[in-house]
Amino acid sequence: MSEIQDDGPGVVLTLGGLIVSGSVIPDWQWFDEVEHTARAAFVVHTGGSIDDEHGGWASLFEGVAESLVQARDEHRAAREATEHLPDRYTRLIAQEDRNTYIHLREARVIAPGVSPLPVAGMYWRGRMSEVSGWSFGHLGGEPSAATAQNNV
Repeated sequence: MSEIQDDGPGVVLTLGGLIVSGSVIPDWQWFDEVEHTARAAFVVHTGGSIDDEHGGWASLFEGVAESLVQARDEHRAAREATEHLPDRYTRLIAQEDRNTYIHLREARVIAPGVSPLPVAGMYWRGRMSEVSGWSFGHLGGEPSAATAQNNV
């Protein structure tokens, strides 16, 4: 996904005895939104300095988000440059471009005998190799406001 996802596709994942449900968003967007959320939790002074008692998490996420946006732009340029290559070459390039993590917004983690955590959802990032099963859709709860507006 190279474009911003207002409400990405819903997925339900199983991994390690847990169920995780949320909306898929691109990695660069996940880091950008987490960085903005982290900044909102701290005092930001004029000039951009941050009172961050947790050791600079907002700055860390900001740097990663910028790096991923650059990688997205480079990927888009590479895709445009290789679109006229024979299929065998584009398949080889696609194999090298596999994602190793999945990024969810409004994620809820469900464990046996426990209510879904958190009720309002959270940002979640997980290793694809740990996922043992999946399906499209959202598990329980009401769809987000963005989903409800899109269906009107």
